[in-house]
Amino acid sequence: MVQVSDIERAVRGCLDIIGVSANDCMSGVYDCRSIDVNGAGAYVFFDDSGVYYVGETNNMANRLQDHCNGKIGGSEGVVRFLMHHLEEICANSNEWAGLDAKGREEFVKNKVLKEKINNLKIYVVTCEKLRNEEQGNKRNKLRYKLEKCLKKKLRPILNP
Repeated sequence: MVQVSDIERAVRGCLDIIGVSANDCMSGVYDCRSIDVNGAGAYVFFDDSGVYYVGETNNMANRLQDHCNGKIGGSEGVVRFLMHHLEEICANSNEWAGLDAKGREEFVKNKVLKEKINNLKIYVVTCEKLRNEEQGNKRNKLRYKLEKCLKKKLRPILNP
């Protein structure tokens, strides 16, 4: 069982490792219905049973909105998420079996992905030091290190 305190401890530990003070950051737990976060940082999708996904972004509002709307592309995380729920998807095949390919895609995106994602909690940490530099759009190395550290500590199901 995953507790918010477990994630907070991992975040604080990783921030310490990369040399960013947790006091210089803002964090909180949200869901897809209560996202009101701006800035650069890392995020963790989780529920009581485990951590599903750890990500990082320079634009938290846009990235989380995309995830919550099921616009998460063809990434490995999407495939792993679908494989994680494959048994449930197959058990409900009567709902999508008669649909064409486009209909099945819409069913999976709107019924499976979106519903599952909307039931997850999202731990978000943002810090000014994790923002990309103004010159160019180069990925912030500290943010990348934070994501990598969190993946190591939290061992997410979808992006180990």
